[in-house]
Amino acid sequence: MKRTASFAAALTALLLNSCALERPPEKRDVNHFLADARDLASVRRVMVLPFAEESGVVAECTRIRDAYVTELQKLRRFEIVPLPDAAAEVQQLQASLRHGSVSTEGIVELCNRYRVDAVLAGSVTAYRAYTPPRLGMRTQLVSVHSGSVIWAVDALYDANDRSMQSDLRHYYENVETHDGNLHGWEFDAIAPTKFCAYVAHRFVGTWSEG
Repeated sequence: MKRTASFAAALTALLLNSCALERPPEKRDVNHFLADARDLASVRRVMVLPFAEESGVVAECTRIRDAYVTELQKLRRFEIVPLPDAAAEVQQLQASLRHGSVSTEGIVELCNRYRVDAVLAGSVTAYRAYTPPRLGMRTQLVSVHSGSVIWAVDALYDANDRSMQSDLRHYYENVETHDGNLHGWEFDAIAPTKFCAYVAHRFVGTWSEG
């Protein structure tokens, strides 16, 4: 009787696990803020600052920002103007961001020099390149006309999290152009460039989601 009961329990557990594995992948919500459409209407030219590392974080900021810019360009919503790393305003703006604000003086200087409508600043809050990868970011788009934040996203993507794995599968099956690799969606969690592209896509996708 005990052996029969144990077998039945094991079979039940196996069936439950199978059902969980067969569950369709789901796209998860992303923590974000998007201003009223009237505040967004004047945004035609956007300056993207070099991404910064938050305290205690070591990250490949150039790779991450490049992935973000690529996704922004796919929106075809505005012209993207990446700010050169050597620009005089970079350190001033990044220092102000670390204190939770954006330098008004720096924004005005950028507006006058590059004739932009908004400035996008990003910081990497968590990063792990090796498997399982981890990437956390905080981005905000600041209007140079009003000085206010009109778009902000703050999220963490950790491949150890089951909801993220489901979200990554959803991205692989519904968004990504497949290149024929034999690993399927799991390859996106192995290759750092692909993982960055996935996270950037989810961040930028909040613009159209509203």
